[in-house]
Amino acid sequence: MPVTLEDVFAPIGNELGAVMQLIGTAVPQDGYLYEVCAPLLERPGKGIRPGLFLLSFRMMVPDCSLSDVIPLAAGLECIHWASLLHDDVIDEAKTRRGIPTVNATYDPTTAILVGDFFFSRALHFLADCRSYVLESVAQLLLDLVSGQVTEQRERGRYRLTEVAYLHLIGEKTARFLATACALGTMLAGAPEEIVASAENYGYSLGMVYQLRDDLLDITGDGRMLGKETGMDMAAGIETLPTIRARALAPEKYYQAVAAISTRGSHAPLQKLLWECGALGYTEDLARYYAVQAQKSLEQLPPGEIRGQLGLLLRYVELRE
Repeated sequence: MPVTLEDVFAPIGNELGAVMQLIGTAVPQDGYLYEVCAPLLERPGKGIRPGLFLLSFRMMVPDCSLSDVIPLAAGLECIHWASLLHDDVIDEAKTRRGIPTVNATYDPTTAILVGDFFFSRALHFLADCRSYVLESVAQLLLDLVSGQVTEQRERGRYRLTEVAYLHLIGEKTARFLATACALGTMLAGAPEEIVASAENYGYSLGMVYQLRDDLLDITGDGRMLGKETGMDMAAGIETLPTIRARALAPEKYYQAVAAISTRGSHAPLQKLLWECGALGYTEDLARYYAVQAQKSLEQLPPGEIRGQLGLLLRYVELRE
């Protein structure tokens, strides 16, 4: 049986629903802003970040109500939504979650402003949090922006090293999941070693997630993913498979890149990525980070929630 996120988040399903409901109530219920936001509220996405936060908290205090931490979970999800809206403008993306992006339906300016709106809602939800929570979120935002700036600077330059790329996706993707896990355990009063293990699990999970994303952008079905595939190379963005192919077969690689820019053909690059082993190399690295995530998981308190976090790791590994 395939793993679903409903299975993963079953122990906190009601609370995760409350998070999405709280975000919905923060959007004005009429007018132009509601019109723009309504499709996002109807298809809110996977909820992995607030889900990780709530699971991490529940792991430490199994019988405690989560009502007091629902606003923080909502704040984390609003930051994620805002970053996606801005990403869609940068990438000129046409679809996300199986529906047209705000950028495509309206215009880039509207998408940027709606992203800013969700940042404002995040600040609202986080307003009563302790200083260390705000410091963690501030560092998270710095990492997100730093990773995005690096990606933007490197577009079309074809010079990123593997080490630099792994650092970039660590900032852009893995740090968010790590922060969600760390904050959940911290707020529940976990000792430092548990917080560190939860944070390491989240970081490694995020690396697996992004490397799987890199593979799916090349081999995935856009209809299943709910977004266009092949967008990275079309925009001059290198990911690990393409960086690896450039290192192994530079002449063929640049010919394949030229085929994308001149004819819009991705076939030569896809063929090269299979033939040179770049896709297999990326799969191997994703498995390495999955092993690291499992090792960190084993340092966490045993029980139902640790089992659910293991299930989430399996879901991310098998994502198609």
